[in-house]
Amino acid sequence: MGKVRSIWERRVQSLIDHVSQGFSRALEALGAQGEVRLRRHAQGADAAEEDGSVEGWGVEILVKFRDRDPLRVLDGQRQSGGERSVATILYLLALQDLLTVPFRCVDEINQGMDPRNERKVHELLVDAACRNRESASSQYFLITPKLLPNLKYHDRMRVLCIYSGEWIPQDINSSSVKREDGGAGGRDRGPHLRKRIKVE
Repeated sequence: MGKVRSIWERRVQSLIDHVSQGFSRALEALGAQGEVRLRRHAQGADAAEEDGSVEGWGVEILVKFRDRDPLRVLDGQRQSGGERSVATILYLLALQDLLTVPFRCVDEINQGMDPRNERKVHELLVDAACRNRESASSQYFLITPKLLPNLKYHDRMRVLCIYSGEWIPQDINSSSVKREDGGAGGRDRGPHLRKRIKVE
């Protein structure tokens, strides 16, 4: 049992190290620092020696956004909302190579970020989602009410703009707009309108 456990621990630690390296590189690109650690609580570690339990083990994300600060565990008190958003999306990107899923959905992850970090995170997300066609990278859905101007785009991306309400511009090309009821046309106070734009 001890031999099996030792092999398992090494494999888990290897996965954590792989994620930590990717996470650290991404944060360095933003002028910050971070790492991912395997947390072994004292109680959980003691119990593991006795009965093989890993209760109390977990993954810790540590970040540092200012030179004068030490690395601190990511939580809801020490970092700002924008810093937590940056750390969260970069951690998810670091996990990408280890998890094979058909698609990922990112909802308003850029809210609260300063323009510099938002632009850099968007670039990293585009690079991760639009790798060469032979790769098995997942499809990404980025949902957001706003984007900065002049962001990086890729020819494998599609941008879907959803229009709704009475203030829809009247000069929308009606041929590119479809209502939910299947009709076409310009301004409509009821059904949502969708305009589909392919980024070339």
